[in-house]
Amino acid sequence: MYVLIVAQHCASGRERAAAPTHDEAARPAAAAPRAATPSTAAQLAERLNALPVPDGSRPVPFSTTYPDEVRAVFTEPAPALSAALHAIRERGVLAGIGVGALELGDGEPEGPALGYARAAIERCAARLPCRDVAAEGEDPGLSDAITSMLRLLARIIDHRTEAEWRVVDLLVPDVRGQHRAIAQALHISPQAVSKALIRTGWHEEAAGRASAAELLGRL
Repeated sequence: MYVLIVAQHCASGRERAAAPTHDEAARPAAAAPRAATPSTAAQLAERLNALPVPDGSRPVPFSTTYPDEVRAVFTEPAPALSAALHAIRERGVLAGIGVGALELGDGEPEGPALGYARAAIERCAARLPCRDVAAEGEDPGLSDAITSMLRLLARIIDHRTEAEWRVVDLLVPDVRGQHRAIAQALHISPQAVSKALIRTGWHEEAAGRASAAELLGRL
């Protein structure tokens, strides 16, 4: 099982904001993402529950577990990974994936996966900047390797502008011939779509997601 905890760590004021990185300081103002008002935990849970998932892969949907934290349970690694990366698009949000046994009943889930998810969040909370992702499981070495890969993916998506996200959000993975339809929807050229995907590292992200999901399945 895969337990995903998403915490609004910095939005809650528990940690000071990070100083701008060199890349952020050097980024042209026009290309910088616009700051958004942080979501409430209930809004965050609603947004994450709206993400499409395969039937039966999220037996426990996102719900608020603390005033600034939501949690869900997945039976497959890919949907858990997708939800984690979607969550950290918002600044001040941390995502921790715990992998292990878990018993689902009428009450609270019980099992090692919950502890691993909590450890993953604590691992994120010890770092700056205030947006991070980590995974924990029985194998520490594999957990470290997956976390490193997840943080590289987070680095890729961190630098996207709103215009670039509009292109990426219309993509359906593994479906060919989408560029023209996306271009028509956004009133841009297919060439602009292709350039946006190259510029934002979409192809590298897609490959990295597949590899990270494969490794999560082995954890």
